[in-house]
Amino acid sequence: MDAHQFSAARLISQGLAGPPPPSPTGSGLSPAGAVVEHLGCVQAQALGGVLASVALRLGAGAADGVAAVRAAIDAGEIVRSWTQRGTIHLTTAKDLGWILGLTGARTMKSTTKRREVFGITDAMLESAAELAVAALRDRGPLTREELLEAFAPLRAGDEYGHARYLITSLALNNLIVQAPMIEGKDEMRYVLTAEWVPTPTELDAEEALHEWMRRYVTGHGPVTIDDATRWTALPKTQVRKAIQAAIDAEEITNVRIGDTDYVQAPDLEDRLSEWESDAHKTMLLPGFDELILGYKDRSATLDRECEKLVVPGGNGMFKNTVVSGSRARGTWKRSPRKTGPRVLVEAFPDQTIDTRAVEEVAATHPAFE
Repeated sequence: MDAHQFSAARLISQGLAGPPPPSPTGSGLSPAGAVVEHLGCVQAQALGGVLASVALRLGAGAADGVAAVRAAIDAGEIVRSWTQRGTIHLTTAKDLGWILGLTGARTMKSTTKRREVFGITDAMLESAAELAVAALRDRGPLTREELLEAFAPLRAGDEYGHARYLITSLALNNLIVQAPMIEGKDEMRYVLTAEWVPTPTELDAEEALHEWMRRYVTGHGPVTIDDATRWTALPKTQVRKAIQAAIDAEEITNVRIGDTDYVQAPDLEDRLSEWESDAHKTMLLPGFDELILGYKDRSATLDRECEKLVVPGGNGMFKNTVVSGSRARGTWKRSPRKTGPRVLVEAFPDQTIDTRAVEEVAATHPAFE
């Protein structure tokens, strides 16, 4: 593999080119659940966007992709929580516990001062946990607003930070999780984790990090140790040790591309030779897609000088990207007009985008279902 094939290889690893990730034997997962398990976690700040991101990885022949992802969520296969970096992701329900076992306490520690700013004490969190358990057991799955109503006796205040840190703290402690969809909306309700996930997979810390790194590498490779460290927000020493264990087990392999060492799935070179042309097709990716967010160094797909056009102001809000020839060529958004082109495209400087190809993609794109 040379540097020019780098981004194509990542597209294939992620399931955006070539066949979709297979469901592991005996897992009982639907194709949507298999995609989420394959990637390890999927950034889900924009819920509508992540539904489309998962649907795009179900394969060209998949019908009603977003409906299939919503069904997998409602069936209890996929959940949404603050798994890493203080941001919200989709992950497989059965694996949520061991992932939060790696990250939850670290994130709680890192947000201690922010909770203090909003006057949220440990005693308040204990009371919030009791109120949440009572409300969810009595009433079943609750919307965010309904859950916050249950916290009214705490008199925590109405500021956004109060609500955010009450909910995220209970989620980081794996008491609550976002699970079933709200019908007709890109929103989810909250449930008690223990009731929604009665038989979680149990792994000790070493096994858990090994498995998480195996999934990250096979679902995102080629990647560096720095990519994996940034994605997990875990100490580099731990990440390096887990990746080396996966190499020793021959689950992943070392490669050198240019002057840099990477790791990837052992069969990725073979899949690249078969599916590289498929990776050059035109794609419309949601703003928070893992192809852009899943790496510390995005330059294989997105030129560094164009990053500010995808993340204006560096404020964490990512625009949708047009990918063609395995590289990001510009940004896109849905046209507000009922007639004419479905998609409005803004090409990066010195880049051209085939708008006819974009419209052809939009005709069957899950974001337009």
